[in-house]
Amino acid sequence: MRAQAYGQAVRRERAAAGEWEQRAVDLAHELAVARAEAAAHDAGRLAQIRALRTALEAVAPMDPVLRRTGRLYADGEREQVWQAFYVDAYDAIARANGLSRCRGAMTPQERADAAEAAVLAEPVRMTWWLWHRRWWWRNVEHRTEAGAIRARSAAARAAREATAR
Repeated sequence: MRAQAYGQAVRRERAAAGEWEQRAVDLAHELAVARAEAAAHDAGRLAQIRALRTALEAVAPMDPVLRRTGRLYADGEREQVWQAFYVDAYDAIARANGLSRCRGAMTPQERADAAEAAVLAEPVRMTWWLWHRRWWWRNVEHRTEAGAIRARSAAARAAREATAR
């Protein structure tokens, strides 16, 4: 009698697990469709913005909103005044909701500073082995903390020079 009850319980649990698995598959499909729709909407909006931007530049090429700010995007495109408004609006909402801030355009100096700061933010770790201490930075062992810090500083300078070009 007990074996039958266990068998029925196992069959019920397998059926429930199958239903949950099918639900997960359905939700994954819905998510994929939603992502594709969002990508299509983004592409359509970007095409509309490009068309409006082209028309605006043709009609009013000297308008102050079309003036260049002197900053560049990561792909090398020069920023215009109207594009800077997006970054400000996005960052205001991102700060309120705990999101990471928008990566907007930067001057070459700002980009070099950011690259250097990113390298300098990487931690130097210390490990002990018996009575010996070793310092690690980017999975490279250094005998002294000063040596690890010098290596990190040299990499930061190299990152600055690479982005300044």
